[in-house]
Amino acid sequence: MPLSYLEFREKLYPQGIFSISHARLYFPNFNSDNLLFWQKKGYILRLRKGWYCFNEFAKVPEFSFLVANNLYDPSYISHQEALLFYGLIPEHIVDSTSITTKKTETFTVLGKIYKYYSIHPRFFFGFVLKNMTVNGWTRSFMIADREKAILDLLYLFNFYKTEEDLAEIRFNGSVLEKDIDWQKMDEYLGRFNIKILEKKVRLIRKIHQL
Repeated sequence: MPLSYLEFREKLYPQGIFSISHARLYFPNFNSDNLLFWQKKGYILRLRKGWYCFNEFAKVPEFSFLVANNLYDPSYISHQEALLFYGLIPEHIVDSTSITTKKTETFTVLGKIYKYYSIHPRFFFGFVLKNMTVNGWTRSFMIADREKAILDLLYLFNFYKTEEDLAEIRFNGSVLEKDIDWQKMDEYLGRFNIKILEKKVRLIRKIHQL
């Protein structure tokens, strides 16, 4: 008996985003031609080769976070996109920005650019799980905490060097004062053990009188 979309959806919907391999965990004889048919029906969307999502998930504000985590693993959302998420910077960020221990990579998915910046495995820390809910189902995505998002930005982008450069980031001073755990920041800086990074943080604190 052919597999119905409703039967497929019942098993895979809680994941939101799925691969053909995921489908075959539930349906060992799964025919991938079903995916093309369901795409034409508008039930699912193709993200990139082998990866799909249910159409409802594309309408959720945090959808791009879920996509980012799944497209390139291991990874977590960080620097500009995470800073915007926490209200630490004012600019609207068009591209998705993540950290990975794999090679630097870029994908375009449903018109959005997903950038993954490579970092040494010993710097792959400081991320948390956040929840998103779609039609009663809860999914989690990994994103840098506030302190690590700042450090990832300063570590990866060397053109932020002087006090003038750092002022151009336009950090929200009130959020820095209210929400940043400076003790945790010092602990993270100790794990990086990079003097220039410590200097940049000192300059940020000077700029915002923290």
